[in-house]
Amino acid sequence: MIIKTLASGASGMRAHQLKLDTIGNNIANINTTGFKKSRVNFADMVRQALGDEGIPTASDPRPEGGSGVRTVSIARIFDQGDLLQTGRDLDLAIEGQGFFKVIPVTGEDDKEYYTRDGSFYITTVDDEPVLVNASGYKLDWDGELNPEEYQSYKVDEKGNVYGIKKDGSIDTDPVGTIQLYTFPAPANLLSKGNNLYMPTAASGEATSGTPGEEGIGYIRSGYLERSNVDLAVEMIGMIEAQRAYAANSRTIQTADEMWDRANNLRK
Repeated sequence: MIIKTLASGASGMRAHQLKLDTIGNNIANINTTGFKKSRVNFADMVRQALGDEGIPTASDPRPEGGSGVRTVSIARIFDQGDLLQTGRDLDLAIEGQGFFKVIPVTGEDDKEYYTRDGSFYITTVDDEPVLVNASGYKLDWDGELNPEEYQSYKVDEKGNVYGIKKDGSIDTDPVGTIQLYTFPAPANLLSKGNNLYMPTAASGEATSGTPGEEGIGYIRSGYLERSNVDLAVEMIGMIEAQRAYAANSRTIQTADEMWDRANNLRK
């Protein structure tokens, strides 16, 4: 039983160390645009009936003892973050469900990525004006930029992109549209860093749609979505994880003292 106590305490220390690491990462990204916090999910390990099988017992089942705790998953929580007004036309926030699709500008890989970070800029790649995010990934949208005719662009809540002429007037015909993408289980998306996600078998395939229709969120021009990290909640979680880590450490220390006393018993 002492060996089992040591193993249980060690599993608890490992699990809560991972929880502390996850909380630390959440707090570090509290000011990251579009960041979604993570949560560690735990489950108890194999339970074993106590007592020898050969000893007669009552009709009730024998008591069971646990073997510790294990980490089931680190789930991404896609709750809506607060919208921060910037006043910049190409700062786009998603109010509701959905992701922007971006692709590498250089074409070094053919992968498609998804992000909630809507801070876009106009740059030139191979003499072609394109929209890129802060990490340099190109927005995948249906339209073309015309810098000779338009000085800037404005996006409405339905994803229609309108050109702003050099005299300040806005063209009535859109130059293109931005679609958003949703997933059956976004919590299972694979995080690739730089606010980018990739689909997995657990998340399901991406489905495109028009903003504001069929449960897809609206696009808010002139805003950015802030991180959904709640500092107060994270600090409470950190205190809980620290106390649980210390308690498991104390369990190992107590089991070690009992084992030492048992080994030094004299007849």
